[in-house]
Amino acid sequence: MRTCLILLSSFLLFAGCDTNQGQVAALQAQVDSLTAANQRLQSELDAAESKLAEAAPPQRTLSPAVYFPSGSAWLTARGKRTLDSLATVIQQQYPDRDFRIRGYTDNVPIGEWLSEIYPSNWYLSAQRAAAVAHYLDAEHQIRTRTLEIGAYGPQNPVAPNETAQGRQQNRRVVLVVDDPQPDPGP
Repeated sequence: MRTCLILLSSFLLFAGCDTNQGQVAALQAQVDSLTAANQRLQSELDAAESKLAEAAPPQRTLSPAVYFPSGSAWLTARGKRTLDSLATVIQQQYPDRDFRIRGYTDNVPIGEWLSEIYPSNWYLSAQRAAAVAHYLDAEHQIRTRTLEIGAYGPQNPVAPNETAQGRQQNRRVVLVVDDPQPDPGP
């Protein structure tokens, strides 16, 4: 009887191990399949990003950026002086080029007292870009066929938002000029 129990226990243990090994093998096959799919998708994503980069016109970011006080889209006197010098550069070096105006904020949420004026950092960054576009148009008659403003909110910070100085650097608007497109020819 004891021998029977030992044999039965051994059989159950062996059968259980065999079942576990089968489950492990099935799971490993699934992991291998998902890994291969992930590698294929990453390769496709890399190819798509490469095509997109080739299709986008080359651009040049003009310096310096225009900075804004916290929670404001009003141009300061310093900001206007910066735009005056950037306007001269655009008029002299890039008179027939399209350009984009990109507005940014720090990552501090809009305070309750400003939320009716600027419901979000995204909205505030759009207002900053629009203020720059309006100033360049009204004060310098700078217009392009396809002027674009972009609102990036707290995306793409240039400095850490943990310090007051870093947040100040992130409350900015930059002008990006398209490089000339090659002439397609006749």
